[in-house]
Amino acid sequence: MKNRIALKIALIYFFIGFLWILFSDQFILSMGMTNKTITVVQTYKGWFFVSLTALFLFYIIRNEMIKKSQIEADLVKAKIKAEESDLLKSAFLSNMSHEIRTPLNGILGFCELLLDDSFSAADRQVFAKNLTKNGNDLLKLINDIMDISRIQENQYDISKKKFNLNNLLNAIYFEFQQSDVKAMRKRICFKLIKGTNNTEIELFSDPVSLMHVFQNLLNNSFFFTNEGFIHFGYQQTESGLELFVEDSGCGIDDSSRELIFKPFFKGKNQAAGSKGFGLGLAISKGLVGLLGADLQYTSTPNKGTKFFFVIDKKDIVSQKPSGNAHKIPLENKLHPN
Repeated sequence: MKNRIALKIALIYFFIGFLWILFSDQFILSMGMTNKTITVVQTYKGWFFVSLTALFLFYIIRNEMIKKSQIEADLVKAKIKAEESDLLKSAFLSNMSHEIRTPLNGILGFCELLLDDSFSAADRQVFAKNLTKNGNDLLKLINDIMDISRIQENQYDISKKKFNLNNLLNAIYFEFQQSDVKAMRKRICFKLIKGTNNTEIELFSDPVSLMHVFQNLLNNSFFFTNEGFIHFGYQQTESGLELFVEDSGCGIDDSSRELIFKPFFKGKNQAAGSKGFGLGLAISKGLVGLLGADLQYTSTPNKGTKFFFVIDKKDIVSQKPSGNAHKIPLENKLHPN
């Protein structure tokens, strides 16, 4: 292909040069000039042709050099990306041996204990609960791996419908308020913030994916926050609704900013151990993108982090006064003075 292009350029150049020499000479002779004048004119004609040739060659060589530089730059980027991918895969494989084997060992261990007749019925109930917990942990890991794979392959199905945003956030709030991870963090002020007081908001989006995003972000906040606060909810902006999760945790250091949304990257200094594959943020980034928004964050090391994204106005179906406007807010009912 390249040889054919080079041949075409050479033929075009030869044809133009031939026509130029042939017709320019005939034109000069037809003007009835003296031999001295013809010599001078042909000299300038030669210089003109050489100049055009030089410009033509300069243009071709410059374009080829630009293309070569672009190819080299693309190769360097591809190499960096491949090396980064190898590092992430290595991190995944090293984590997998621990993260998958831990719940599997728990399942097998408690199964053996359940088969031991020397334990009481009360002990067996404890073993059964731990067996269920380890099974759920393993199932979540498998589901996360399947989710990130489907997102990366553009095979994840988004199912949008109308739903009440406040009801969704209330359900998430109660889920975490009663969770074990919240019980471990008694010095954290956990609060749901609704930016529109006494207003019910109906969205047209995917509530399952939206809940998944909030669950992942809140899990991260609890992992990285020992004390202080964890707030989540929404606030109105000019372009729509900003949904957010904010905490006073350890923050994100500068060395992690380029990797924070990469699959299998777990960050540093987890406050509640190193549980998980490091897939939560990658899944959340992908899901938010599929919902038509962009997951972003601001962070200050040792002070906290805020993840947020904006739901466009076109996805807000309605905003109407709440029928429970006179009742005590959710946070006050659960945390009386």
